[in-house]
Amino acid sequence: MSPRSILTVTLLAGSLFAGAAHAQDVSPEELDRLSAERQEAIGPRDWGPPVAVAPEAPLVPLGGHVTCMSPRMEYEPVYAGPGTETKQVGVAPSQLAVTTTTSGGWTRILRAYGKAAWIPTEDLQPWTSTTASPGTRCTVAGMRPSDGMILFSYPGS
Repeated sequence: MSPRSILTVTLLAGSLFAGAAHAQDVSPEELDRLSAERQEAIGPRDWGPPVAVAPEAPLVPLGGHVTCMSPRMEYEPVYAGPGTETKQVGVAPSQLAVTTTTSGGWTRILRAYGKAAWIPTEDLQPWTSTTASPGTRCTVAGMRPSDGMILFSYPGS
C-alpha cells in the first residue's frame, strides 16, 4: 500500500470515528427525523427479486470402504507414506476418513481432495466427540467438489 493510500485510509477512519463520536450527542428522536429525511430524499428502492441460492453440488463418493475414526492423541502427526522416515504432511484432525489399506502397522487416511496420508494403526480409535449427544455416530459422507473437503455426517444426533 502506498504512503498516499495509507494517509487516505487514516483520514477516512479518523472522520468515521469523529462522526461516530458526534452521533452519540444526537437524541434518538433526532436520529429518527434524520433517517426519515434521508429516506424521503432517496425515495423507494426496488432491488428486484431475491437471488436464488445455487444448489450444492452432490458430494463425490470416496470409493472403497472409508470409516470415521479419531486419533488417540491430539495433534497426532500424519505422514506421506507408511513410516516415520517419510515426510510429515500434517497433523490428524479430531475425525479422520480412514481406509482399509494398511502397511506394516500403518493405516491410510484420506485428506482434502482425496489425498492420502498415513498414521500408525495403533494411534487410531473409534470416533469420539466431546460435544455430540450419546448415540451419535460419525460416518464419512464424501468429498465436497467445490473445495475438496472431506465431509462427515452424524446420524443419531
